[in-house]
Amino acid sequence: MHSFMKKGLFIVAAAGMIGSFQMETSAADTANAGTLSISMEAVLKETKDEYINKEDTQTVIMQEDTEESVVVPEQKGKYLNMAFANISSGYIEVKSSPSQDSDWVGKLYSGSAMTVLGPVGEWTAIQSGNVKGFVETSSIMVGEEAQQEAREREAQAFAENKEVTFSYGETKEEEQARLQREAEEKRRKEEEQRRKSGQAVVDFAKQFIGNPYVWGGTSLTNGADCSGFVQSVYAHFGFSLPRTSTAQRGVGRAVSYAEAQPGDIICYNGHVGIYAGNGQIVNAQDPAHGIGLSPATYTSIVTVRRMF
Repeated sequence: MHSFMKKGLFIVAAAGMIGSFQMETSAADTANAGTLSISMEAVLKETKDEYINKEDTQTVIMQEDTEESVVVPEQKGKYLNMAFANISSGYIEVKSSPSQDSDWVGKLYSGSAMTVLGPVGEWTAIQSGNVKGFVETSSIMVGEEAQQEAREREAQAFAENKEVTFSYGETKEEEQARLQREAEEKRRKEEEQRRKSGQAVVDFAKQFIGNPYVWGGTSLTNGADCSGFVQSVYAHFGFSLPRTSTAQRGVGRAVSYAEAQPGDIICYNGHVGIYAGNGQIVNAQDPAHGIGLSPATYTSIVTVRRMF
């Protein structure tokens, strides 16, 4: 029988003994009964003081103006086996066995919560999410300190009217999957940004459609030749391109025409333009047509260059 249950039975039994004793005593024995009652009150107070603050699921509490005891459920013990990663940055490796030489099976990050599975020594067996293994005890927060941390997080969540949640570690496989997702998301965002930047180049270049072609010119309003037009458009976006169409074949990085996106530079033998999408380029064509749109495949393509 649990110790507090034994003491609870003793309290109830003692209370019964007091009542029986007082019924049998005469008025002349009142003084002695009072002395015994005071002694029993001291015993009850000692029992109450011993259990009132225990980290347990139940607590024995004496009701006011009565000698009966009641068992009141406690919530303080629900975080009894909880622990937290005690680091401000980086991670803690969870090992497959209690040794630095063993393989790591997962990682805990700052604030990661875990459940203590075994005795706390130099190493502690824990589980955090799907990670199960061993960590050095010096790297985690355990005991009353961890329980207090959990209660504070709980109180903060209640104050903000939020659900009480904890973050957990991740297995080696979960980390690999997360890193792959993050890399794919990074590539997606970079590709989206390239597309937006390329489209911005096209939108800017199209403003000058109808302006004149001028051999050797670089003015987007007063006239430019093919390479002068490309050079001036890209200068608006902070790029310093060479002056001739031949030299512009080496800028940026090469992509295939099948991969061409708006904003790419398409180079021909003796000509250059900016890919506008839908199989067209915006370019300074010749003195008869000025700056306008032309089919991207009007002649053989030498190379396609991407600046973003």
